Amino acid sequence: MKTPVQIIFTVLVTALMSSSAFAIISFSDDFEGYPIYEGGDATDLGGGWTYFVNVFGNFAACDSYLYGYGPGPTPNGPNISNIVAGSNGNALNVFSNYGDDQHANGNCLETNVFQERIVTGADLGSYTFTFETQVPGDLGTDVQTFGFIKLIDANNFSTLIFENVSTVTAGAKSISVDLDATAEGQILQWGFANVASNYLPSGRWYDNVEFAAAPVVPPVGPNTEGIPIPLWALLGMAGLLAFFGASKLRAGRKA
Repeated sequence: MKTPVQIIFTVLVTALMSSSAFAIISFSDDFEGYPIYEGGDATDLGGGWTYFVNVFGNFAACDSYLYGYGPGPTPNGPNISNIVAGSNGNALNVFSNYGDDQHANGNCLETNVFQERIVTGADLGSYTFTFETQVPGDLGTDVQTFGFIKLIDANNFSTLIFENVSTVTAGAKSISVDLDATAEGQILQWGFANVASNYLPSGRWYDNVEFAAAPVVPPVGPNTEGIPIPLWALLGMAGLLAFFGASKLRAGRKA
């Protein structure tokens, strides 16, 4: 039978060996600090949100890349994105760049709104991107909307990792990614995108966005459930382990 010290040590080592214990990127946004767009000229949204638009030929096949433009500050305006009154406070409305005349030409516009970081050695680990999707209306035929995580090669801008989840339907969504040593120095992005043309409806609202270290889950037994271990619990277990170790050492000296 394992002693309490052995149990604490096992859980502690499991947590510390997990890459999530070292991942340090932590981002969240509920959009409450942004002004709701009331019409008129666009202003910069702020908050580190960035846009980029890729243009492809032949909607909806989108089978030939034509060009791209951006990056630039995400707008709070009539094109690409704005802040709206959502179902529970402010939300980020992401939609196609209807100011681009490629809509009229029948070409595909992939409109991206995202956060971006250059990955450092301290950032390596496992992450989860979570957010809530709200549906203001039906999408146009063949229009796509999704949340994504991308890892992009900083030298040639090729895509190294692309994880995504559809946002056609409402509700809570999540995406996970593991950043190992090969990710260091590369470009990390997480955010939202849509593919549309012909001025078709493409809007989706997003709220309670978080990109953070994935929860550390201890080993799961036949009659237990995995419970994420927060930092305070890890420190507490370390303290208990040190206490039991010191107590045992003192007892050994007295014997």
